[in-house]
Amino acid sequence: APKLNAGEFDDAAGADDDSDIELLSAAELKTLVGPIALYPDDLLAIVLPASTYPLEIVQAARYLDDLEQDSTLKPDDDWDDSVVALLNYPEVLRMMSDDIDWTWRLGEAVVAQQTAVVAAVEAFRDRAYAAGNLKSDDRQTVTRTTDNAIEIQPVEDDVIYVPYYEPEQVVVYQPRRVYHYYPEPYPVYYY
Repeated sequence: APKLNAGEFDDAAGADDDSDIELLSAAELKTLVGPIALYPDDLLAIVLPASTYPLEIVQAARYLDDLEQDSTLKPDDDWDDSVVALLNYPEVLRMMSDDIDWTWRLGEAVVAQQTAVVAAVEAFRDRAYAAGNLKSDDRQTVTRTTDNAIEIQPVEDDVIYVPYYEPEQVVVYQPRRVYHYYPEPYPVYYY
């Protein structure tokens, strides 16, 4: 399970008062976290706090585009460390930027319902595991802990392969493989 502590994102996105945020049901949260729930724990621990900074996500995606033209550019010093760490996973950053409404909703849920978000990730992982679509392979190790949580860790300590999958397909049995990886491995980054 993601190594997140209760209250870890209390100050995220300047949300001192989250009373205006609409709380989501467990089923809505499970659908919301579906696209990222099967990410390795280290990557998930970057994506969740980064989602609370949607404007910075968009700026960071634009930065990656501009960086292709000018390699001397540097990330904005004002960006949250989680957003800077996410620069190291361009597919994930672009996915979050391209679907900014989803990123916004995820960020609001992380701020207002952090414990429920982590529970939704666990529930989604449980369904994918039970369907036979989440298992150890040559790129990641999937283990069930003593408290019945599912942990996803890279096989190599210094490399993460980012998975991609259709959330609605990975939670039901499929005769063919529906869980894939982007071709490029990325170093493990901590923020």
